[in-house]
Amino acid sequence: MFFSKYLRWILVLPLLVLVGCVQQPLSSVDRTKYKTVALDPTIKVPDHYVYRDITGKRSRGMVGGVLGLLIGAASEGPGFKRFDAAASKNPIDIRTVVRRHMDGALRTAQFLKVVSTNPDTTLRIEVTGYGLGPVHGRELGAMIAARAMLVGRDGKTIWKKDEWAVSDTTTSLENLEANPKLWPRMADEAAESLARKLILYTSKSTRTAAEPFM
Repeated sequence: MFFSKYLRWILVLPLLVLVGCVQQPLSSVDRTKYKTVALDPTIKVPDHYVYRDITGKRSRGMVGGVLGLLIGAASEGPGFKRFDAAASKNPIDIRTVVRRHMDGALRTAQFLKVVSTNPDTTLRIEVTGYGLGPVHGRELGAMIAARAMLVGRDGKTIWKKDEWAVSDTTTSLENLEANPKLWPRMADEAAESLARKLILYTSKSTRTAAEPFM
């Protein structure tokens, strides 16, 4: 029972450890070769959001390994139930939220012209994780991790980038329970920040671990 209850929250961790090579910005794409882009509407998202807090994070860091993951997940179980109850009062469609901000960022960037038919390229988005996690010590914020991939008409990858972002607004779990409307607001802020990082930033970046998920 213990394992089945927390396994889905533990298994998301390997997807979020994005460390390694330098990533090129979308602006690096050869615009003499590619002129137009369409956003793939079928954005992949996880079946469930996750909950992390500072106590669970410390357990994973101090103990390490599978045992640390299990101890961290167990300590976060009650908090997840409280977060889930609050979030359920103002549910969000994370796919719609992310799509809106990605579309807006593409149109703002103007690196490629956004079209609805016969595009030179298609931007595919996969949300690898989202939920609530520690941002400023015990303060909690919305968090989203995602991968963007630009593919050509032949289906080959032209460009890809992994990023994660958190909301500017942070709060305590107690305050979120008292003000459940904060959850949609924080999720929207995190999605907006994610879109900026994936689409609008024009400098090279290095993959980093999605810290609030750890």
